[in-house]
Amino acid sequence: MPASVSSNSVFAMRKVGDELVRLREQVGLRQDDIAIRLGCTRHTVSKIERGKAFPTLEQFEVMMSAYEASPEIRTGIEAKIEEGRSHGRAWFEQPRFRTLYPGSSYRYLSLEDNAERISLHSGTYVPGILQTREYIETLIAFGQAHESVKHRETFLEARMNRKGILSRDNPVILKALCLEAGLLAVVGGPETMRTQLRHLISCAAQPNITLRVIPLAAGAASVASSPFTIMDFPGGEDRSVVSQDLPRGDAFQDDPAEVRNLREKFINLENNALDEEATVQRIEEIEKELS
Repeated sequence: MPASVSSNSVFAMRKVGDELVRLREQVGLRQDDIAIRLGCTRHTVSKIERGKAFPTLEQFEVMMSAYEASPEIRTGIEAKIEEGRSHGRAWFEQPRFRTLYPGSSYRYLSLEDNAERISLHSGTYVPGILQTREYIETLIAFGQAHESVKHRETFLEARMNRKGILSRDNPVILKALCLEAGLLAVVGGPETMRTQLRHLISCAAQPNITLRVIPLAAGAASVASSPFTIMDFPGGEDRSVVSQDLPRGDAFQDDPAEVRNLREKFINLENNALDEEATVQRIEEIEKELS
């Protein structure tokens, strides 16, 4: 993705492209047919429909006429185009953050930022976007001790920025699973961990957050699964993407069969987790045991 294009603009382009495909097919036209009317190549039409570019004003007018679009539909698509063009850069697209997140890590942030719903299993860590500043600082101090102070400070700022998806207008709907073993680990000392546990209890009370703990008593479910994330986007589950933590970085899949497999795995883990009320009670118990 070019540095000048916001990830939010990319998702707006995809929405517009989907709508243009629907309208074209509705009137029985092929890409070649509309390319002739636009005076361009089929590749240009394909690029617009795949969400790689917005149509120009002239192209848009020709398309709306060819597709016999109603005034309401025209207005709706125009609003999506205007919204996409007005987006500024997302925080992680700033140069100082781009160097922290090369390759797959950058793609994860872009997807996470645009997701409508996120279902994740965080393994033996507290879910990343539910971690407190002190908990994150401890992880950074241990895992990035070889990096400069400036790098660690910028990374901390980036980690805190990620949490914004939970409190923005139209916040992401989060379903998070974590292992009890991850809550028993005293990361950063008793006081840091107490603060973290209290924060989880506070998060669990938010209407857009569902947090459930997989207890040690769940047997294989409490040890057998590595972290993964399922991200759902506006437009239906055919746009869903899954990410799995691997030793060499995040691995992404949007193949429907792979998404379905991990969704079933998530449901299986949910079936082995404490319910929401019992989860809060267990976190409170762990917090008291630290006193």
